[in-house]
Amino acid sequence: MFPIARLLLLYKDLNQKRCGRCSLRYEKHLDQCPHCSNLNDFALNAFLEERGIDPNAKSGLGQFIVFAVIVVVVIFFLKQMLKT
Repeated sequence: MFPIARLLLLYKDLNQKRCGRCSLRYEKHLDQCPHCSNLNDFALNAFLEERGIDPNAKSGLGQFIVFAVIVVVVIFFLKQMLKT
């Protein structure tokens, strides 16, 4: 049952997009985010705080990938330098 549930979640994610303002997901067919489109900046900050969302947080995965790429490139160049 786990693979079927995973496929259903994947299908649901394909039909959604992430809001750039509140970072919550909503259906692609909607023009505006239903969570925050009617909120001013003060109300948006209160809403995000209530939900425990930090709008300024950086993606840990993105930072990890950048770091890993840098490490791989450095290792590659070190190996090339040691061969010659």
